[in-house]
Amino acid sequence: MYSCRSTEVSVKPNNALQSMSPLSFLVRGLMKTHYEYLLLVFCFILVTGCTTPSQKIQDELKDQSLSDFVAYIDCMKAAANYYAASTATPHEIADAAQSKCSAKFHTYKRSSEIYLTSSSPPSARAQARRGAQNLAQEVKNGMKEKVVQWVIDNRLQKK
Repeated sequence: MYSCRSTEVSVKPNNALQSMSPLSFLVRGLMKTHYEYLLLVFCFILVTGCTTPSQKIQDELKDQSLSDFVAYIDCMKAAANYYAASTATPHEIADAAQSKCSAKFHTYKRSSEIYLTSSSPPSARAQARRGAQNLAQEVKNGMKEKVVQWVIDNRLQKK
């Protein structure tokens, strides 16, 4: 029996939920929601971890990786052209170009990693990731060599 001023109100619980304190009702509701959320996340991980993306998604990832690669190459060309007039050595110019284009390189590296690992089964993703990182490093080293050679050739033509 609860009283509110002079009026008495009688509350009789008719089921287990009504007999719970508000705090225990809230905790029980949160725990149920928490378990449902964990179950949903677990199912999502199972579904996405065990399947590979559709061909359309693969094509989009490939196109994005290629686009990021071209952006990195264009950046390196522009930076090499910008620094070519300086008296720096070809290797210093290549280092400066790589420094200027590091954001483009990391974008390319990440998109190629996503593309190459997305089609791999979960058990082979670590190996695919290492392969993508090695490929990106080879591209970076190759571009540095190309810039050095371009600067040397450009300087020889001007003589």
